[in-house]
Amino acid sequence: MTSETTREDVQKSADAAPEPRFIYAVGALDRSIRRKLVAVLEPFQLTIADYTALSLIRRRNGYSNAQLARRAFVSPQAMNQVIKSLEGRKLIERTQSHSHGSVLNVFLTRAGCDVLDRCDDAVDAMEGTILEHVPADLRAQCLALMLDLARHIGQTG
Repeated sequence: MTSETTREDVQKSADAAPEPRFIYAVGALDRSIRRKLVAVLEPFQLTIADYTALSLIRRRNGYSNAQLARRAFVSPQAMNQVIKSLEGRKLIERTQSHSHGSVLNVFLTRAGCDVLDRCDDAVDAMEGTILEHVPADLRAQCLALMLDLARHIGQTG
């Protein structure tokens, strides 16, 4: 603040400031949801990356480490750590790919399905609380918009 700038000038400038940027709002929402998700997953001894990997594997068994990493938005090295941890806990198993001898495909075990089902119940409750004041039709529109934006950003780099 220069000697010529008063606190009132600074306040007037702040009052006239534009709305926060879209990316700021998305980031704030992401951080808030991540904090809640960490707390919801803690009783299951899972990280967000663990839960994401298990959820992806349930949607389609047989992913490779590299495929999971791309879909979970983490590096292959980070996904390798997640896979090792989940495999050590017997929540997943890996088998050699039929098409590539050096690739291991990942599958959920019965224990992995059980843990994931219990996590999903807790995450469903969390989502319900977060979205309780949002009308159902608007929820669907928001979801469609977010997925469309994610695809667009992914295509444009």
